[in-house]
This record gives sequence, structure tokens and C-alpha cells, in this order.
Amino acid sequence: MIRKKSKKKITSKLIEANDEKKTTPRTAKIVLFVFGVGPLILMGLFLFSNGFFNSPL
Repeated sequence: MIRKKSKKKITSKLIEANDEKKTTPRTAKIVLFVFGVGPLILMGLFLFSNGFFNSPL
């Protein structure tokens, strides 16, 4: 006779793990600002401080 292996229920562990990693709109906005707009601002400040936007006259 062949026995089937019993499967353990792991759904409760998955639900608990998903509860800890919820993404809220506030954290999404912070991440977009830091990795999206932040580098653009830093590049602009760097170029401005090195005289990139000054006319050569």
C-alpha cells in the first residue's frame, strides 16, 4: 500500500510574513523621492557648484 505524505499547513506562516511587509503609500512616496528625485537634485547641485550653468563669457 502506498501512503501519501501529509502536507503541513504553512498558510498561517505566510500570512504572518505578509503582514510585516505591508507597503503603505507613505513609504512608497519616501522611496520614490529618495531613489528618484534625490539623485536628480544631487546631480543638479553638483553641476551648479562646478559652474556648469554659468555662461563662458
